[in-house]
Amino acid sequence: MHVCFDIREVDLRVLDKPVVSLGTFDGVHLGHQAVIKKLLDKAKERDKMALVITYEPHPQSVVAPQSTPQILTTLEEKLDLFEKLGVKETLVVNFDRKFSQLAAKEFMEEILVRGLSASGIVVGHDHAFGSNRSGNVELLAQISKKYKFELEVLPPVRAQVSPRDSAQTGGGERISSTKIRRELKEGDFERGINMLGHSYPIWGEATKGKGRGKILDYPTINLQTAPAKLLPKEGVYATKVQIRDKNHFGMLHIGAKPTFGDSSQSTEVHLLDAEPEQIDSEVRLLVESWIREVQRFDTPALLKDQLRVDERKIKEMFHID
Repeated sequence: MHVCFDIREVDLRVLDKPVVSLGTFDGVHLGHQAVIKKLLDKAKERDKMALVITYEPHPQSVVAPQSTPQILTTLEEKLDLFEKLGVKETLVVNFDRKFSQLAAKEFMEEILVRGLSASGIVVGHDHAFGSNRSGNVELLAQISKKYKFELEVLPPVRAQVSPRDSAQTGGGERISSTKIRRELKEGDFERGINMLGHSYPIWGEATKGKGRGKILDYPTINLQTAPAKLLPKEGVYATKVQIRDKNHFGMLHIGAKPTFGDSSQSTEVHLLDAEPEQIDSEVRLLVESWIREVQRFDTPALLKDQLRVDERKIKEMFHID
């Protein structure tokens, strides 16, 4: 996938009136995926380039920093998910104070019409843009008629995250990044994953820990993650692990270590199918399932017994010996 970080560097002749979708796409959840899949279909029908436009940093960190949410996906994680969906061209707009003050109509005419010569635009039903989010799908419809490009607005996407949801909401719960954040941080991890439609990515740099895992015969790799990244609630998780293009299975711990009287928060993973080597590179976690909450044990030996139980459960989940 080609990624451009400056609209001035985009070769408009190569893009040749692309079909465009734009948004923050935090989490690249099922609703976002529906928009992107429709974008790819429309571009293929027209034999045009499909272009995804996204913003960095999260717009709210600029316009309302006091209420900025923790992000579900860092830019790198988001771009990886775009690529897995089949996106070939992405434009990352530097969302700064000046950009945030663009009026909605100016935003559309300067960037999408005159800048990119978009032949079509695909967005979700609640898409908003421009200064104070004053632009909406109604304004997009007006501009599309004026400049004669096709506009496709997708309806809300719902996920059947449990039988209860299906009965209460008539087909599932409406998906949003806000709901997913709440489920991952305070609620039901599985519900959050169902709304995402993919494993929860946590990418970080390997750091040196205190070596307690090694003493327990469960050595771990400690991760340092981006400050803005949302980490799920404290607990033990089943996860897939990618290190230097090698795939592993792991047991992930997020939170404090009460058995050792340590209230500091850590994110550390034990590899179930390999010995952890000295790592000085990025570690990519794809978190699959919540196993249990963090507990305090009277002795390290009792904690080790519980880790054996956790290990067996995760190995059965991943169908490994």
